[in-house]
Amino acid sequence: MNETSLRDDIVRLTCELIAIPSTDDRPEQLQAVIDYAEQYARAVPGVFIHRDACEAKPSLIVTLRDTHTPAIMFNAHLDVVAARPEQFAPDVRGDRIYGRASQDMKGSGAVLLRLLRDLASRPQPPDVGFMFVSDEEIGGERGTGYLAERGWGCQFFLAAEPTDMQICYAQKGVMWVEAILPGKPAHGSRPWDGSNAIASLRDGLVALEQRFPTPDEPAWLTTVVPTVVQGGATNNRLPEDVRLVFDVRHVPEDQPADIIAAMQQCFAGKVQLIRRGSPLDTNPNDGYVQQLAAALREVTGQAPQLYREHFASDARFYSDKRIPAVCFGPVGAGLHSDEEWVEITSLVVLYHVLHRFVQIVA
Repeated sequence: MNETSLRDDIVRLTCELIAIPSTDDRPEQLQAVIDYAEQYARAVPGVFIHRDACEAKPSLIVTLRDTHTPAIMFNAHLDVVAARPEQFAPDVRGDRIYGRASQDMKGSGAVLLRLLRDLASRPQPPDVGFMFVSDEEIGGERGTGYLAERGWGCQFFLAAEPTDMQICYAQKGVMWVEAILPGKPAHGSRPWDGSNAIASLRDGLVALEQRFPTPDEPAWLTTVVPTVVQGGATNNRLPEDVRLVFDVRHVPEDQPADIIAAMQQCFAGKVQLIRRGSPLDTNPNDGYVQQLAAALREVTGQAPQLYREHFASDARFYSDKRIPAVCFGPVGAGLHSDEEWVEITSLVVLYHVLHRFVQIVA
C-alpha cells in the first residue's frame, strides 16, 4: 500500500466532510453528509447499502456481506456541534487538520470510508459493517440507538470517537434530573409570613454535597452537578417555587433509582428523572477488546492503554444489549472549541490498526 496515497486520501476525505456544515439545525446538511458517505459507498463494488432515518435524522449502514448482524460494526457520527462559518473551511497545517469536527469525528469518518473500500476489495470480504449516523451530538437515540432497536446487531461494536489512540471500554451513564422546590410567597420584608424556596434550595444543596461530594480531580465515582436554577421574579417577594436541573454522571455500579432516591432525601420537593442514557460497560478482558489491543500493539509497537471516560457516546447502545463495545480513535484537541484539530498521522495509524484488527478477527 502506498502510504503517501493513503494519507492524502484520508486528508481529502476529512476535509470534504468538514466542509459540510452538518449541524442539528440544518436538516438538509445532515442529509448531505449522509449522502456523501452513500455516494462514496456506491462507488465500491459488491457492498450492501442500507439507508434509514428516524425523525429526519438519516443513517447509513454498509455491510460487506448480506447481513444485518456483521461480526464487527464500525461506527462514526457525521453530525457536528454549531460553529462559525469559517470553521467549516478545513485548514491543513503541518500534521494537523483544523476545522469543526476534524477531531469529533469526521477524521474518523474518513478513515472508515477508506477502510470500507479497501476491505471490500478483498477476494473474500470480511464480515464487517460500517454505520454512519447523524444525531450523536444530541443524544444518539434517533441514530445508533434507533438502528440497534431496529435489529442491526454485531458481535463487537467500535465507535471511532477520538480517544488519543487509547481504548475506552467504560463510560459513565448520564441522567438529567429535575427538582421542584415549593415555597409560600410573602413580602420580602416579612419572610416569617411565607416559606422561602430559595432557603430550601440552600439546605438541599448542602445536603447534596455531603451525599455526593464534588471531586477536586478526575475520579471514577458518581457526580451530581446542579446546572440550571430558575425561580423568583420580583425583588421584594419570596418565590412560589424554585426549579433545579442536575447533570448526573454515574458509574455502572450505581443504579439510577438509588441515585434519585438519595437526591430526594436532600430536597423538600419533587425530584424526578427527565432524561437518561445508560453507561458503557464492557469487560476490558473481552476477547475482541484484547484483539484490538493486540492490533494496536503490532502497529505502533507500544503498550495499549485501556481507560474509562466520564462522558457518554453511542457505544452505550450496544453495551446495553450485552454486546462488547468500545471507543477508539485518533489524536486531537479542541473538542467543540474554536481551535479543534486532528492529527493526520494518527488518522493513518487508526486506519492501520483497524485494518489489522479485522485481519486478526477474520
